[in-house]
Amino acid sequence: MYFQALILTALVCCIRDLCDGREVKEIFGKVGGEVTLKPTVNQPISSITWKSGLTKAAEWETGQSEPDYYTICNSGSRCQLDHTTGELKIMHLKPNEKLDLSAEINGMAAQSFFTVIALEPVSKPSVRKTCNDTQCTLVCEGKYTTYTKYSWKENNKTIAEDTTTLHVEKSNKLDKSYTCVFSNPVSTAESDPVKEVELFPGGFIGGIITGVVSAFLYILNIL
Repeated sequence: MYFQALILTALVCCIRDLCDGREVKEIFGKVGGEVTLKPTVNQPISSITWKSGLTKAAEWETGQSEPDYYTICNSGSRCQLDHTTGELKIMHLKPNEKLDLSAEINGMAAQSFFTVIALEPVSKPSVRKTCNDTQCTLVCEGKYTTYTKYSWKENNKTIAEDTTTLHVEKSNKLDKSYTCVFSNPVSTAESDPVKEVELFPGGFIGGIITGVVSAFLYILNIL
């Protein structure tokens, strides 16, 4: 019953947050980079308090020349608060950092909530190949993370998403190329292109030989 009550309470909170106009956003930033949090502002700002969890991070009120900074914003020049717009810039994001922030404006309960997640750029993927005479299985390999997405391109056109494996059939012209793409909300990286003629090298030479033989036989028939 206790856990059921907790679940019910959480559900009620979620419904309340959706119904009373609260804004919840997930913001991704690159490690070492910065993000800017933009709260909903419907009137001139006379005071604003940004909180990290339950503790103050930045604060300003009418009469102050500069904002005050605390906790996550208190180390060096990590934060910048614009008291005219309410926007808070957080710089020098750290590896694996995850911050929950909210903005209280003009003494009102917070209506804007943000989760800041710092991500490393994705690694450049490589392609592992397993082939026979007519088919290949291509596997995209690299450093996988929670937010990494995968896709495949054929001749620079996306043909598959959300999979690290691609099955390809040998074509007649052998003029295709395949590229694996890793991406996350802050970066994108592509593998070196894999050319079809390199996957089926015998097919290209065989095609030339077949063409030459056919032309020779055609000439013999004419003669």
